[in-house]
Amino acid sequence: MGKRRILLLCLAAVLFLTGTAGLAESPETTGAALPAEYAEYRLIAESDRYEMYLYEPTISLLLRNRENGALIASTLNEHTAQGKLNKTWKGYTYSAFVLDVLTGSSKNYKQADLINNEHTLEYSYLENGFDAAVFYPEFGLGLTLQVRLDGDELLVTVPDSSIREETDGTCMAMVSLYPMFGATYMDQRTGYMLVPDGNGALIHLTDKEGRFPTGYSQLIYGSDNGFTESSPANYLWDRYETVLKPHQITAPVFGIAHTDEQTGYLAVVEQGEKRCSIEAHPNGVMRVSYNRCFAKFLLRDVYKQPLNQSGSTKMDMVEKDRTHHDLSVRYCLLTGEDAGYAGMARRYREYLQEYGIVTPQEDSYRTRIDFLAEDQEKFLVGTRAVVMTSVQDVKDIYAELQEAGVSSVLSEYRGWQNGGMYALPVTSFAVDGAIGGTGALKELIAEAAAQDYLLMPYVDALRMNAATNTFTYDAAKMVNKTTLKEKSSKQVYNLFYYLLPEKTNEKLTGLAEDLKRNGVGSMAVGGITENLFSYSLRDTYYTRNDGAYAYEQALRNASGGLKLALEEPFQYQWPTMSAFLNMPLDGSEYMYTDEEVPFLTMALKGLVPMYSDYVNFEANKTELFLTLAETGVFPSFYITKKNSSDLIYTNSNDLYSTEWDAYRETVIRFDRELRELNAKTAGAVIENHEKLEGGVRRVTYSNGVTVYVNYADEDRTADGETIGAKSFRVSERTAGGEAQ
Repeated sequence: MGKRRILLLCLAAVLFLTGTAGLAESPETTGAALPAEYAEYRLIAESDRYEMYLYEPTISLLLRNRENGALIASTLNEHTAQGKLNKTWKGYTYSAFVLDVLTGSSKNYKQADLINNEHTLEYSYLENGFDAAVFYPEFGLGLTLQVRLDGDELLVTVPDSSIREETDGTCMAMVSLYPMFGATYMDQRTGYMLVPDGNGALIHLTDKEGRFPTGYSQLIYGSDNGFTESSPANYLWDRYETVLKPHQITAPVFGIAHTDEQTGYLAVVEQGEKRCSIEAHPNGVMRVSYNRCFAKFLLRDVYKQPLNQSGSTKMDMVEKDRTHHDLSVRYCLLTGEDAGYAGMARRYREYLQEYGIVTPQEDSYRTRIDFLAEDQEKFLVGTRAVVMTSVQDVKDIYAELQEAGVSSVLSEYRGWQNGGMYALPVTSFAVDGAIGGTGALKELIAEAAAQDYLLMPYVDALRMNAATNTFTYDAAKMVNKTTLKEKSSKQVYNLFYYLLPEKTNEKLTGLAEDLKRNGVGSMAVGGITENLFSYSLRDTYYTRNDGAYAYEQALRNASGGLKLALEEPFQYQWPTMSAFLNMPLDGSEYMYTDEEVPFLTMALKGLVPMYSDYVNFEANKTELFLTLAETGVFPSFYITKKNSSDLIYTNSNDLYSTEWDAYRETVIRFDRELRELNAKTAGAVIENHEKLEGGVRRVTYSNGVTVYVNYADEDRTADGETIGAKSFRVSERTAGGEAQ
C-alpha cells in the first residue's frame, strides 16, 4: 500500500470521526445500535420503513427494516467476510462499485476498486441520501455515485455527466454497481436469486459444492450483433434445428430473497440497460464462496477490425467513444410475504403501471391461430410460389371454428406479401395474387372483425433479403463497417441483411399508414422486437440506444391507429403493445439454475393478453396445456391448409406439423377448456403463486379465484380440493369464504 493510499485512509478515518473537514455536513447518527460488525456504519437517511447506514471509506450501505430489524448489506467488510479472499476479490467484495479499465487497444483489463487503488473521495449529503465523487489518479478516471432512499426503494445512479476519462489510452470499460448487494455466504441463509431467464428462474442459496465454473451472465435485450457476426443455426437433415438458443432477457430485472428473514429486493435496471448485463453467480463460481447478483454496465467494448479485404487478418479495436447514458438501478425493497418471487412479480407489476410502461389492455380470451400464406421454392430460373393457406382457406377455417363454438380468435397472417414469407422488407399492403390478392384479404379482415376474429398481417421489420435486394444502401453495418449479415443454411434464401434502424422506422411507418388507408386496424410485428444492435453509417457510430430510439419511434408511429401485437418484445417496447406474442413459459435450463417460476407472466397477467409459442411444436402437449392454465397465457397454433410436406424445398421446411386437419380437434379442445377457465379469472391479476407438495401449483387471483394445477400422474388433494391427475381445478370463494 503506497504512502498516498495510507494518507487517504487516515484522512477518511479523521473525517469519519469528525464529520467535517472538506465534506458536506452529514446527518447525525440517530438509529438504534447496530451489530458489532457494523459498528463503523452510521445512519444517514431514513424512511417510514427503512434506515440507511453508510460506511464512508468504501461507500458501503446497510439497510435496516424498521419493522422487523432485518438487515441487507451492500458489501462485505473486515468483520463480515468469510472464507479466503485474495487481494483482488477483497477489493471487489468490499467496494460499492468496481471498474474494469481498458489500457491500450486490446482486452487488457485492470480492476479499479475502493480498496486496492489510490483514489480521492468526496461526499455531499442530502436529506434522503448522498453523492460520492471518486477519482483514480493512476488511471485518470472518475465518477459520482448517487444514492437515494425513497420510501421502500433505493435508487443508485451514476450520472453520465459525472464520468471522467482524462488519460489518453485508458478508459472505463465496465462498471459493476454494488456487486455484493444482499450477497450470502455458501448456504448460511435460506432463499434464492431471481434471474430473468425465460419466464423466470431461481438459483437457490445452497452449497453448490464448487460444481459450476460460471454463473448467469446475459446482456439485457440479447447479444449485440453489431460486434459479433452471426453463424448459421445447426440443422438436422437441413430441416430441424438441433441446438435451441437460450432465452434472451426481455425484462431488465433481478432479485434476491432471504426467506429465512423474510427480506430481499427486486432490482430494475432503469437507465443504461441496453448495454448492461445481469450477473448472478452462485457460490463456487470463480472460487468465491458467495452467492451474488448485480448489474454490470458496458461502457466500451472491443471488436475485431479486418485489416484486409478477405477479412482473414483482424486486430482488436476499442470503441472510440463510450456509451453516453446515466447508469441507474432501482432496488425495490421487500419484506414479509412480499420477500419471494411472487412478491417480486407483484412489485414489478406495480412498477410497470406506476411508470407507464404497460397500459392495461383489453384482455378477453382469444385462441391464437397463425397462418402461413406462401413461401417460395427454387424453380428453373428463379423461384415459384408454394401456396399453403390462401385467403379463401383462412375464411373456410374460420367458418369451421365458428361452427365449433370458438367465439374469438387472434391470427397472424404470415407470408401474405408479394413474393411470400421472405420477400423482405415489406413496404406496402400489396397482397400476393397467388393467395387471393389485396381486395380479398381486405374483405376477409373486415368480415372476420365483425365476428370478433382479429386477423393481422405479419411483418418482419428487421430483415432485408439479400437475394431480392441487390442494393445494400439500407443495410446496417457492424461497428467495424462490414455489412451486418444473418446467414442461414436454408436452400432458397441463405443470406439476410439487417435494415438500418432509421430505415425500419421509415418503412414500418409507411406500411402502417398504408394499412390504415386500407381499413386494416392491426398488425403483428417481429424481428425488431427480438434484436437490438450497435451499427455504423459512413463515419458515424451508433449504439444500441440509438437503435432502440429508432424502433421506439417506429412502433409509436405505427401504433397510432393500429393495434400492435409484438413477438417477445423487450420491455422498452411494451408501451406500444396490445398483445405479447411468444411468451416464454420455461427457462433455458442452465445447469446452475435450480427452479423455474412464472415471474413474467405473474407480472403481466391481467394487464395485457399473452400468447404462448406454438403448441404444434411442443412434444408434451398435456404439460403445456397445464402450464397455460397455471400462467393464464393463451395458446398459439401455426396452421396451414395444405400438408407441411409441401414446404420441403422452401425456407419454411422446419415447419414439420401444421396441417389444419391434424390440429382441428386440438385447437377446439384447448379453446373450450381454457376459455372456460379465463371466464372466471377475466379482469383479475395474479396475487400469489405457490408450489405445493406432490406436483401441485396453487395460483391465487385478485378476484378470489384459486386455480389448482396438478402435474402428477395421480390425483392430489389441496385445501380440501381434489385435483385429478394431469388436470386443473378452479375454486371460487364467496364473501364468507365458502367454496363454490
